[in-house]
Amino acid sequence: MASSTERIRVKLPDKFDPSRHMSPLMKKITEAHGEGFEVDSIVDGYAVATRQVTVTEIRQNEKSKTQEVRLPRSVKPTDGEKMAVKLADQHGDGWEMTKFEPFLGKAVLTKLSPETARCRGAAALALGVKPWEVQVAPRRDGGFDLELPRTYMPSKHYSKLEEVATGVVGRDGWYVKVNAQKLTASIIPSAPPTFPSMIPTPMDSVVKFDHTKKETFKIPLGMKLPPAGETIGETFYLDLNAGAHLQIGGTSGAGKSVTINCYLSTWLAKGAELAIIDLPTKSADFEWVKDFVRPGGWGCASPAQSAVAIRLIMEEGERRSKLIKSHNVNDWKDLPKSAALKPLIVVVDELTGLFALESVPKAGKDAPQLLKDMAADANRTNLFKEILKNGIKRVAAELRFTGVFLLLATQVASANTGIDPSLRTNLHHKLLLGAKPTEGNRRLVFSDPDRVPLIPENVRSDSGASRGVGSSEPEGDEPAIFKSYFASVADYRAWLERLGVPKTTQPEPTKAQMAQLEDAFETPEDQDDIATRRAAMKDPMAELMGDSGFDENGRPLKGAALAASQSRQLSNMAGRA
Repeated sequence: MASSTERIRVKLPDKFDPSRHMSPLMKKITEAHGEGFEVDSIVDGYAVATRQVTVTEIRQNEKSKTQEVRLPRSVKPTDGEKMAVKLADQHGDGWEMTKFEPFLGKAVLTKLSPETARCRGAAALALGVKPWEVQVAPRRDGGFDLELPRTYMPSKHYSKLEEVATGVVGRDGWYVKVNAQKLTASIIPSAPPTFPSMIPTPMDSVVKFDHTKKETFKIPLGMKLPPAGETIGETFYLDLNAGAHLQIGGTSGAGKSVTINCYLSTWLAKGAELAIIDLPTKSADFEWVKDFVRPGGWGCASPAQSAVAIRLIMEEGERRSKLIKSHNVNDWKDLPKSAALKPLIVVVDELTGLFALESVPKAGKDAPQLLKDMAADANRTNLFKEILKNGIKRVAAELRFTGVFLLLATQVASANTGIDPSLRTNLHHKLLLGAKPTEGNRRLVFSDPDRVPLIPENVRSDSGASRGVGSSEPEGDEPAIFKSYFASVADYRAWLERLGVPKTTQPEPTKAQMAQLEDAFETPEDQDDIATRRAAMKDPMAELMGDSGFDENGRPLKGAALAASQSRQLSNMAGRA
């Protein structure tokens, strides 16, 4: 224990009279320097005042020192900032006040490195307290350990401490661990979290679907971005019990097909039925699974086939609805196990192309027959597209209580390219594939894009880590960054065959089902047209052409289809000649 004298000099105004002005002088000294000072002398226009301060030094270890300073009794709790500045000035060389206990009459000084002092100041600002209310010590790994004030609230302060870690004392990847009960925290250096180049689809075990068990509704699709300091993230699930329908967006090559293959394969492995609707030009992506669809569930060969496929799905929904009502319940999940229904998964890919209407040429009554045929073909195609569009809307709005699950995939998701607001509101889970989506894409896919985290720059710039990455806005869970599982279609097919998943010999709608849709739109003019064309067969050229002007169901071909058929017939004739 040692005693030291604190001395100050105060310049006095002209005509200072100690007999009359000493009281104002002492008040000025107390306000500026604290209590306990006494004027020892007045020399050459200056007042010299001193007070005694007791100091105790305690060595904690070789690298750090603390000094316990005994405070005068006159120091008040509101004097903290004043004492911090004064003590730092007096001791200098990195000594700062780290504890201020005026009621006990003491303060503690600690020698802090510039980095530690900066961390302490930033943490105090983030927590809304004075610097001496936060204790900071350097860690061997370059981070910092903190003792938090009693006012710490995780919901209010945790994100601000994260900002200190990544934006003030550290960089991207540094993270914070807090023990709110013990009021301790650590700022820990780390590399930013990332993904491996590839995450294999787990195929070792399958939880069979049971509509009475909520956990069997969860479909694992990949891995969430690991938390800071970790290399493995949580499994990314879609909980189809929380919401039945799913929208997947993303540009070409972003990983939509990989995610869809994982989704439908997992459902098939669980025991679900499958239907697929796609553009003819893109349906090759799903040829590997064609014989695993339900009978009539392949709607990819033409707009007419897509329209028939969605109509068959609607008919199945109506059948299921009647079954549900017969058991006096309102939802398929409430059916007894004896009447259980299989989930029906409907995958619709390239929605933009499926919904895009054909351009219809203007063909008045005096127009050439070829132009009229082209206009009729375009109108018929557009009619099938409208049937498909309306059917998908009805599935989304009406059939989720029957166990029908809809997945819609498209590159663009705006109202003028297919997914209008009335359809979007019925799509519960939103996924956007691709490491570098535009803000416009995010706003077209997500209901609340501001809540969906952005993909970190270290992932975006890594070609391996970014492959198959996306962001999600799932129903019943927090938005997240994820990376899809991957397996080749050959591996998926082998997996489904090992499990004995049923196949069908009739994946496409039957001719009778197709004809039923065509007949529903035949008009008297169509019948007259057929008769006229049959009469034309008496023409020598028509006899040579045979039945090339009609399809396999006896209906007249038109436009480009007619020209192609006739061209093939002429080629055959030339070959025979």
